Amino acid sequence: MNITASKYTLWIRDITINPWIAFYYLQSVLINYSFGYSFSPIYSVAFCCVLLVLWRITPRLQKGVIALCSLLAALYFPFQQAYGAPNFNTLLALHSTNFNESVEILTIFPWHSYLVSFVILALGVIALRRKIIPKQALRRLDMLYLVFAILCFFMTPLKNLVYWGNFTLMDVGYPVFRFVKDVVINNREVVTEKAHMLELAKMKDNWTVLGVKPRYQNYVVVIGESARRDALGAFGGQWNNTPFASSVKGTLFTDFVSSSASTQTSLGHSLSRVSGDTPEYQNNFVTLANRAGFQTWWFSNQGQIGEYDTAIASIAKRADDVQFLRKGYYEDENNPRDEALLQMTQQVLAAPRKETRLIVLHLMGSHPQACERTQGKYAEFVQSKETSCYIYSITQTDALLKQLYQQLQNTGETFSMVYFSDHGLTYKARLTGGQYMAHGDAYQQNYQVPFMIMSSDDTEHRLINARRSANDFLDFFSAWTGIQAKELTPSYLFVSEQDAGKSWVTNFKLQKVDYDQLPDDLHP
Repeated sequence: MNITASKYTLWIRDITINPWIAFYYLQSVLINYSFGYSFSPIYSVAFCCVLLVLWRITPRLQKGVIALCSLLAALYFPFQQAYGAPNFNTLLALHSTNFNESVEILTIFPWHSYLVSFVILALGVIALRRKIIPKQALRRLDMLYLVFAILCFFMTPLKNLVYWGNFTLMDVGYPVFRFVKDVVINNREVVTEKAHMLELAKMKDNWTVLGVKPRYQNYVVVIGESARRDALGAFGGQWNNTPFASSVKGTLFTDFVSSSASTQTSLGHSLSRVSGDTPEYQNNFVTLANRAGFQTWWFSNQGQIGEYDTAIASIAKRADDVQFLRKGYYEDENNPRDEALLQMTQQVLAAPRKETRLIVLHLMGSHPQACERTQGKYAEFVQSKETSCYIYSITQTDALLKQLYQQLQNTGETFSMVYFSDHGLTYKARLTGGQYMAHGDAYQQNYQVPFMIMSSDDTEHRLINARRSANDFLDFFSAWTGIQAKELTPSYLFVSEQDAGKSWVTNFKLQKVDYDQLPDDLHP
């Protein structure tokens, strides 16, 4: 009896007086939380047990595990605060982002995110400096740690076996394991998608044009960036930041939903034909216009790394004339503004017109970091400087639309101009002095964007409240430009109050989601 009590006392003493148990648990909590998955106390305890067992068996390996996990966690923590766990979209963005955009992303995160990263690194250094003791035999307590860690290792795979009849060790729930798995798998999917895109870029479109009856001589498509609809006064936003859009004679859609919540996926799905869930980048609105005999231009203030490296670059290159203000990883240090695109449109509109013209402008718009777009200026302070700059960046885009509209008027020719944004954004660090905007796919506002049509023969400022989806953009484009194609069969009249049915969006995991089932992310 006394022997049993003595052993029990030793177990209790090991737990209560060993500060490294608490230290490793704190490390486990921070590391597991840093990868963007839902926090699990069970896996934090399990990872702590792994570290304790490794210290008893092979302390050098334990230090290697701590070094690697601490480094990964510290590097990724600021990103998970804004973008969550790694997925197809985050890896695609990594492949598509140029140097200046990378720097801007790093500057948008609040300072306390980097403080947590520093703490994670500091704890890792402390753990690495722990003096290695001679190898010791496993105690019963260590065996309990090991058993618990192994049970947690198999917990999710066994759960999936029971509920879904599928068992695979790839379903292990340890956040560190999930992070590495998701990075590897999603990166492989991105590489495959880019290879597929390169193959499509070599293919010719197969549009079958049945008739061409354009109503206007000049058509302009302005693609905005990261403009969340409730940030525009003209579309019901609480700020008076869109004087042109609020008063121009034209048609504004108050319930337009983007295809996805990231640039490449959203525009890839809306500007191209989609077969199943796969965009046919060669069959896009530019090649359709080319087939119809239009002259086509694409002017972009978005970065271009390679000729066909992104879905949008692949589509843009199909135009007769393509110009990028930003090229490669070595962008213009002056950070060119969207207004520079107007010099290009002015040159096109001043030249004699041979055929019907289609001009496409792709803006940087309100892309985070917004204060980079506005040179730190804003008209009204809203919660934080970054949010204030974001609201003002909308005003800058509104001013650009006004100037472009005036350029078109000055030609004396008939015209019609469409403006819409690729996706919305999510508020991060909400209601704090560090509040900022970032990409997200969990809320309706991530997909709520402005859409408006302004034509030379418009006589009134009109609002359409019926739901419209960017997935139907090609149908709209066909009717708008008077280009009939065998492959396009609209099921409803886009510019009307006619019901268009349910709207589906594509999230960051490339899953189709019912838009109506998403929650709200209300404005500040």
